Amino acid sequence: MKSKFLIPLLAVIFTTAMSFTTARTAVDPNNDYVFRNGNWQMIPEITCTTGASECKITVNPDGTDYTVYDSQSLGDAKPGTGDSEGEVEL
Repeated sequence: MKSKFLIPLLAVIFTTAMSFTTARTAVDPNNDYVFRNGNWQMIPEITCTTGASECKITVNPDGTDYTVYDSQSLGDAKPGTGDSEGEVEL
């Protein structure tokens, strides 16, 4: 009697636990993104200096610094020094 109850319970526990262990698949290894004027814009992959802040890039022609993201998610900022790591033309 106990096994008829225990096996489905363990299945539910395992499926719930596994739902939190999925890998990030939205990261694009060849491109980065900036969130500019309310839209995501793709830029070539930026190599940022390792630091404790966010990687930033200067976007021309307006010359404004924007945070660089690994994917189209505001929670996925690329780590860097907080200084501009270069320029990109959009």
